[in-house]
Amino acid sequence: MSRPSLFITGAAAGIGRTTALHFARKGWFVGAFDVDEVGLASLRAEMGEGMTGRLDVCDYEAWTRALESFFRAAGGRLDVLVNNAGILSSGPFEATPIARHHLMVDINLKGVQNGCHAALPWLQQTPGSRVINLASASAIYGQPSLATYSATKFAVRGLTEALDLE
Repeated sequence: MSRPSLFITGAAAGIGRTTALHFARKGWFVGAFDVDEVGLASLRAEMGEGMTGRLDVCDYEAWTRALESFFRAAGGRLDVLVNNAGILSSGPFEATPIARHHLMVDINLKGVQNGCHAALPWLQQTPGSRVINLASASAIYGQPSLATYSATKFAVRGLTEALDLE
């Protein structure tokens, strides 16, 4: 039997990086993905084993390619999918360019939808598999200067609760 595996997005820095390193140190096979290739190179050196790769979570086809490659490298398992990738813009709603609002929706919500949908066949092949979708306190209450960010995190929370019930 192969060791447990974890696929994580937004892994080049912050919570994603810390999570990837934690599981790698515990002996898991970790697939760490991000658009920040410099951060991934540094993580790869620190992580040792496992795999890293560039993944734009907005690109569904890129998800399917990354997951297929990961699944093979992980010995035919996907125990945990961690949808961590996200961006935040702070400031008055009207002062933030509409393109930035759209990008937050694309990454923070659509990226999670892409991951949950694309990973399902691989998750179903691994008994006891799990999905972890990161949100924040902004998923519980709206915050001034974080309107769109908060809206995306509310949506991720709702999606996660609904998928859990399914």
